[in-house]
Amino acid sequence: MSARTTLGIDIGGTNIKGGVLDDQDRLLARSAVETRADEGFEASFARIVALIDELIAAAGVSRNAIAAVGVGVPGPMDHAAGVVRHAPNLDGWVNIPLRRLLTERTGLPCFVENDANAAAFGEFVGGTQRAATDMVMLTLGTGIGGGVILGGRLVRGRFDNAGEVGHMIVALGGRACPCGQRGCLERYASANAIRERLIEAVRAGEKSSLAPAVYGSEPLTAEDVCRAAQQGDEPSQRVWDEACRMLAAACVNLQHVLNPGLIVLAGGLINAGEALLGPVQSYFKELTWKICEDFPRIEPAVLGGDAGLLGAAALAREALLAAGAGHAR
Repeated sequence: MSARTTLGIDIGGTNIKGGVLDDQDRLLARSAVETRADEGFEASFARIVALIDELIAAAGVSRNAIAAVGVGVPGPMDHAAGVVRHAPNLDGWVNIPLRRLLTERTGLPCFVENDANAAAFGEFVGGTQRAATDMVMLTLGTGIGGGVILGGRLVRGRFDNAGEVGHMIVALGGRACPCGQRGCLERYASANAIRERLIEAVRAGEKSSLAPAVYGSEPLTAEDVCRAAQQGDEPSQRVWDEACRMLAAACVNLQHVLNPGLIVLAGGLINAGEALLGPVQSYFKELTWKICEDFPRIEPAVLGGDAGLLGAAALAREALLAAGAGHAR
């Protein structure tokens, strides 16, 4: 077994997923446990440690064969120190020195990364690299996250906040965002925003086939809005179209600033398929710099729920190699 075998952990609000990868980034074992975020940090930490032990056993490798463990965590962090500043969806996760605690508990070199960055790097190395050395990924779920890869390397920024594309301003003075600003992309093109905008339209008196869902007991979803838009429901068409247009505008801004060869769309909204990709690609061509002849490809992610754990493991390997070379990655 290669000394470059690594283990990746992806911590979510609902589940903690993990996998063991060989030196070709092939999964040797995969498993998951419930996060039980409301039980606090100590309980979640114990479940992470137990999952690591389970994965090593399932992969059929010795503990000494694991070169490093990478962990993706949802929330801002001090990457150099390995400290999770705050994970909003995990109770008690405030100023947690996770790298030190995990290294001490497992006896393995451990590294921590923002979960969106880990997922982006996972797609880059394991799913959508396709000869692109520069890539931006937008994760479209209840909110919008992202990650930036330039020259084959993850960009974290001076304060570890690079890639927060969901809070790119796309409408000055626009819709209020919980972050304290107005007009953030997340308030127009996330699943929550699409759902909320349709509910607002119906409650304002607009006629929609989704009115029963708005006032009923079953929760309305962005998928419902997409489906209704395709069936000709006018409020749904307007809300969905605006989401696609705002998303395209964000992609144009990223193109003009970073000039990536590839923009990857990930998250639950990409299940809409061509209903999302088609309008976004069309609006992108309409809005981008007219003298530009070379456009980045806009493609869906391909790794699904494995991207985060794959990226965390790959970044851990890079961090270990960089540490051995005597410099920080």
